[in-house]
Amino acid sequence: MERGLIQSSSPIGWLKTEKRQFFYNPDLHKGSITLSVMSMLKGSAVVAHNCPDCKKIVIDYGDPASDLNYKGEKNGDIWADEG
Repeated sequence: MERGLIQSSSPIGWLKTEKRQFFYNPDLHKGSITLSVMSMLKGSAVVAHNCPDCKKIVIDYGDPASDLNYKGEKNGDIWADEG
């Protein structure tokens, strides 16, 4: 798995639907999961892992530190083991 990030100028989230939304805010949709909150200066970004073999992107949304705009207590530098 290769560590990287997904970023956007809007909030990043998962919706429990296959219909695209004209206006998307995870807080306004029941059952949605906010992956990264919006920052007016930085946009939104979430740590993601790419598996080039299976062509899948994995996001550990159970770890609040995966949201690069998370303002709570983080467990050290998430990139520390990258050298």
